[in-house]
Amino acid sequence: MKQFYWMAMALLLWITSCENGDTSEKLAGFEVFCEMVSSGAKPIALSHPMDSASADALWDAFEALARQYEVALYREDDFPQTALFPPSLTEGKTVILIYTRNRLTQYEQLKSDIRANSEKAPEAQEALARRFGRLLGYDTEGINGLLSKTIGHRTLASFGVLSQTTHLYYEDLEKAQNFYGNTLGLQSSDSLRFQISQDAYIELHPQDDAHPKDQPKSTAIALLTDQLPEWYALMQERGVPIKYTYKPKTGGAHDGFVAVDPEGYLLEFEMFKQHPENERLIATLSDAPEIHTGGGGLHFYGSITWTYHQDLLKMQQFYQEVLGFTLVADQGWTRIYQTAPYSYIGLVDECRGMEDFAESKAVELEWRIENSGAFDTYADENWGDYQYKGYAFYGPEHYRYVLPAGD
Repeated sequence: MKQFYWMAMALLLWITSCENGDTSEKLAGFEVFCEMVSSGAKPIALSHPMDSASADALWDAFEALARQYEVALYREDDFPQTALFPPSLTEGKTVILIYTRNRLTQYEQLKSDIRANSEKAPEAQEALARRFGRLLGYDTEGINGLLSKTIGHRTLASFGVLSQTTHLYYEDLEKAQNFYGNTLGLQSSDSLRFQISQDAYIELHPQDDAHPKDQPKSTAIALLTDQLPEWYALMQERGVPIKYTYKPKTGGAHDGFVAVDPEGYLLEFEMFKQHPENERLIATLSDAPEIHTGGGGLHFYGSITWTYHQDLLKMQQFYQEVLGFTLVADQGWTRIYQTAPYSYIGLVDECRGMEDFAESKAVELEWRIENSGAFDTYADENWGDYQYKGYAFYGPEHYRYVLPAGD
């Protein structure tokens, strides 16, 4: 079971053990949840569902544990039904809520909205279930997992993402090919698709009607490396324009410099360092293989494609709830998501990023997935809001995403 899933399934596991266990086992489970709420690990917690007589018999013991951990209890005899859990789990049962401060008010507001929206559209029901999940302390991945069991919700990531390719468009394709193949020395089998990490690629295309000359780039690409001084010297030696120079900082979250490719795409040579905002990202890169280039033994080991947005919160919701990608770094004005083992997308607030938001963009993003046929069937039925058609769709701010068919 994936790490994120344990908390989301804790209630179900507890029910199984308590149905066949004695009072001490039930109280031990209840104490675990009291400690989690007391320490802030969960906003609220739920006891195992029980019949009314069992709740009466255990109430004094529950209250003693609540006093020990300085938490409050609320007896719920009419548990609200959402898509988060199967109705049979709590129907006709008593559930004890464990909480602190104003969390009970938050729960009562949610319960009122659930009652008022019992006949609403599936989208509204899903939103309420997600709200309940957040109140229980589940992360988005855990909520996605529960909704997959109750209403068949699927994310792109649930179909298995194998690699990421960033598509770029050029007036002088030959010059771009020479830059990526010779100046940077990236590996390529066809001089069009160049490898950065084990599963991250850049693919070059001639400009076309959808991607004409002078179209805003609306992207930058981070090339992750632990050889910044060497890469900086090489780029200077080979006459590559530098937009932001290399100025390493002691104690910072990352170091790097920004170069400019032949037609204005920004390349951010970057190294993330152990820092509170990077801890999860650094862990995902811990075993990243080095992809060597023709640049004097230099290498990269990962890549982040940065995209630029007006509504960062809306994009974050799309990436987590619809695409199902894992948030691995939050820099305040950026959100970095792991899309494949060593490939990432970075969502950037345009007000602080290197590029501006634009309706039309000289970039497209591709993810290769394990079972594109199954995804196509699911997306045809469920992704109308994202203009899904023929293995391609659009996000909320007009970035186009494509998937190779037939894998």
